[in-house]
This record gives sequence, C-alpha cells and structure tokens, in this order.
Amino acid sequence: MAAKPDMVAEVEMADAKGVFSPAHDDVSVSILARPPAVSFASSAACVGKTWNQSCNKILSRPRFSSALSFNPDLHAALDEVLADAFSKALRPDFIIAYIGINFSLEETHHLITEKVGPGIPVITNKAKGLIGTDVQTDKLREVIWGSTDGDSEWNENNSNRGIVLSVGYMPGLKVDVIPLLRPKNEQQLTMDDHFLMEIMDFTCAASGSLSPSCIIMFGDKNEDMNPILTILDQVMPDETAIVGDASAAFLCTQMDEAENYNKDAFSFAAAALVFARDQYKPEDIGETEFHVTVSSGIIPFGPYFKTVSVLEKHCLCSWVSAIMLGFESVIIDCYDVLMELKSQIKKPDMYIGVTQRRNYSILEKPPSSIRSLSFHEVKDGEGDFILVDGIGIKPGDIFFFYHADAENALITIDQARRKLKTLREDYEKNGREVFGGFIFSCENRGVSFFKSPGVDSKPFAMNFPGVPVAGMFGNGGEIGRGALLGVKKNLRLNGPRSCVHAYSSVYLAMSYVPPPEAPMIIDE
Repeated sequence: MAAKPDMVAEVEMADAKGVFSPAHDDVSVSILARPPAVSFASSAACVGKTWNQSCNKILSRPRFSSALSFNPDLHAALDEVLADAFSKALRPDFIIAYIGINFSLEETHHLITEKVGPGIPVITNKAKGLIGTDVQTDKLREVIWGSTDGDSEWNENNSNRGIVLSVGYMPGLKVDVIPLLRPKNEQQLTMDDHFLMEIMDFTCAASGSLSPSCIIMFGDKNEDMNPILTILDQVMPDETAIVGDASAAFLCTQMDEAENYNKDAFSFAAAALVFARDQYKPEDIGETEFHVTVSSGIIPFGPYFKTVSVLEKHCLCSWVSAIMLGFESVIIDCYDVLMELKSQIKKPDMYIGVTQRRNYSILEKPPSSIRSLSFHEVKDGEGDFILVDGIGIKPGDIFFFYHADAENALITIDQARRKLKTLREDYEKNGREVFGGFIFSCENRGVSFFKSPGVDSKPFAMNFPGVPVAGMFGNGGEIGRGALLGVKKNLRLNGPRSCVHAYSSVYLAMSYVPPPEAPMIIDE
C-alpha cells in the first residue's frame, strides 16, 4: 500500500527542479489532495521538504474516516473498509476496528497492522453488533447479530461477520495506546498504579499537563473495570472524556513496537487510547475537543437493600444475601423478592446498582475514601441469595434494583439528541465543526428493545448527517464519563458516580475549534 513508484519519481524530479516553489503552492496542494491516504502519507515521507510542507497544509485540520463492511470473507471485508476509510488524504494517528465474533481477532489485528505499517496505534475489538456507514450502500446501519432488525435473512447467512474500521488524524494531539498489564503468573493482580503513571507520563511529556483530553478504553471481559475507572474518575478532571467498552475482547499495538510487552509474561487487562494535547503544536493549528453524552436504559424501583454476605465465584459472578433497610433484623428471601419484582415489570432484564465506599491508595499516597456506583446484572436466585454478574461487592454495601425500560431509554435518547443539537448550533454560530464520533452501546438495545430500527445512532446521525461515526454493540458495561454535555464544568455531583453503565449508549463527539485569526498588520 505504498505510494505509486511513478508518482513518487515524478514528484521527486519536480521537487529537485524547484517546481514546487511558493508560487506553485496552490497547484501542489491541489495535486496532493487527490491520492488516497496511504499513498499520500508515503509520498510525503519520501519526497522533499517543500512537498512535505504542502502535505501539512492539507492536513492542518483533524480528519476522521470510518467504513463498515458485512462481507463474510475477512480479507475482502478488510480490503473494502481500508479502501473506503483511506480514500482521502489522511495521515493516521490511530486506528480502531470492531469485528464480528466469527472473525478471528488475531488474524484481523495482524492483517491491519501489516497493511498500514508500523508507527500507528491500533486497537481491534470483538463486538456483538456494529454501527457504521456501509461501503456498499453509503448508508448508516445498525446491526446486532441475532436480533430481528430487518436484516434477519442477511444475519442468518452471515452471522457475526463484519467489520467497522475507523481512522483518525489529530493535529495538535499526541495519541498512543497504554495497556493495563496483568502478569500471567498472578491472575488476580493488575498493575493499576503502573497503568495510571504511564498515562500521566505520556500526557505530561506531550502537553506539560497530567490530564489527557480523552481516553478511549477497552477492558477485558474477564476483568472488573470498576476499580480502575473509579481511580481514573477520581484523578482526572471532569474535562477529560473517558469512553469505551468494559467487556471487551481486544488486541492492541502501540506506536513504538519496541514498547509492546512480552506476551508470555503478561496479558492485557485493558487498553487505553490516550489523546493528549501537543504543547509544541504550530500556532496555525486549532484545538480538538471531546464531548460525551449518555443514554441510560434502566430505571430504579423497589426499596433499598443492604448486603449481608457475598460469595464470589471464579466466573466473575457473586452470590449476594441482603436485608431490607428498615428491617435490619431479618435476612430476606432474595429469590422470592426477585420473583415478586420481576412479576411487576414487563422487561425481565434486571440489575442491582451498588453504592460502594472504598479506600484507594493512589500512586502511593495515603488511602482516601471514594464513593462510586456499580451495576451488576441479576442472573438468578436461590433461597436467601441472588446471583449477580461481576465481583467487588462487599457486606454493608447499599443497593437498589433496576430494570430495563424502553420508554425511559427513548427519553434519554431524546435528551442525548438535544444535547448534541445544542453543541451543533453553538458550533455553527462560531465557525466550529464536529468531524467524527464514536458510539458504544449495549447489545440488549437495538430493535428488539425499541421495536424500531436505527434508534441508538439517531442522536448523532440526526445532528451530524454525513459526519463519520463508528459504533459497536457490546456485552454490557459501556464506559462514559467526563466532558459531559449539559453539565457545568468542574461540577461534581453529591451522589456516587458511575463510569461503567448498563443497558446504555455512550456518545463521543469530536470537534475542531479553528485557531484565532492573526490580527492584520498595516504598514504605515
């Protein structure tokens, strides 16, 4: 996928003759804007200084490209999305790919890194469904495999095969993947402090600050992401956007391949794609901003409960017994309560929202008490116990039952739409633009939940038609915090905060603020 030899040779000759002089800048820029992204980047790298400066003129603003293919053949699907995503001039600063679970994660990641070459951070993640612009129809589509979404016949023949590939160019930002490592000989140990320090060191080296602009995070489905996200939420200011998938199956490659870790000694508990402002960016490059909004799909109901005992299982599940607040002397029959609650609602999908207060020692500082809210899906029950997904619940924690509710989800979808509309209108007035976005949604939403297609992508698609967006449906555990639209800066809510949501859709809008125009100097 290198630049065409004849094109490069012709350009080198012209550059040597001085054809690309300042007087011919407009011509060279026009020529340069034509080749596909990979050829563009290659030609800029191997030709002269003037040619490279012209390339930089074209790429003075951020660019984001995304493409979706449901071709059941992996190689063909990958060729289709690469051709589409790289069809315009672009220097990739990062690549994120979501793939159906019947595509090989290892093979897909290897093919992507091989085709785009070294020096580019890449994350490949498996998904239960995809959101993106179809390369065949040029239309935005949502597909959750196994759901009845109007594509049921297509799903039957090509189940769990497809790919969304997104490519971003971010002038004025430094971007890289920071992994959260888990030593293979100690499965219960993760290197949280090391992970946090690497994020802060990378950010400080780039921006002179300890706080990145944005983190797109993928957590291994066999890890409890609540503790590390609680720490990140405590350490990072509200202006830092954090979004992603907490129940992922992923592979990642860092910008510097020498930094990739020994696979025999470590596995990845999580990976963070970190965006940090470049303190040395040229003055003629503006600012990239990140904006988050969340649509929740669950609502609380019933009384408060207090956990009495917790038995954690190796399958990342917990048996929980509890008392009802106000009746502390009686351990309730949790299973009977569960059945009674389920009989009162139409949608049987239920969760408990657990308020936790834990002492965390962050970066070797004295422990501090932090309150947080974590959601756990209710799987079953027996006698005094209910079985919930996830670990980390302790005796004394207070919890509330929640259930999925499509009507409430539609209300929060509309709230997300209106917040993005306000962002769009404000930006249109001030000459700013939203140039791309990401959506992280729960696989239990979609048509089977809303009884209508394309609902989860509407808040973004209605406000930014034609703007590239890449989305996925996961196993649950959508990450979303910081840079929240409609929330005043530096406003910390009094209640416990949740960074990992349930039955939700999380939206990340990326926007560009042009630099202020230089004042005109008039010679007297």
